[in-house]
Amino acid sequence: MHPLVLVEHLGLALIGLYFVWGGLNHFRIFREVRAMLAERGWPLPGTILVFASLWEAAAGALLASGFHTVWAAGALILFVALANLLLLDFWNQEGEARSASLNGFLVNVAVIGGLVLAIALAKSGV
Repeated sequence: MHPLVLVEHLGLALIGLYFVWGGLNHFRIFREVRAMLAERGWPLPGTILVFASLWEAAAGALLASGFHTVWAAGALILFVALANLLLLDFWNQEGEARSASLNGFLVNVAVIGGLVLAIALAKSGV
């Protein structure tokens, strides 16, 4: 096996496990996250939270395992893009809250970049 294949698998595992942890962690802090979604006026915040958390964890597990990499990375790109647009609305905030949301937004853009690379590697067969 080529050493770069090992590096690719390590990268997929690290990115994927980040999402597995995030999705499962939502269940640990379920009340707090559901309350935040409700405060923002989301309909059925508990249902949305369960669905989104399971989506995140399942796609992360697929990515981490190297199965269906393109689908998993695409599902996570959709998840991160929606989270960015719907939750990290720095354009509606001021001061430290704006800075924190902008920082999170930009980190998520970088994560999307890593997921795009995962798709490119999977498509190239490296």
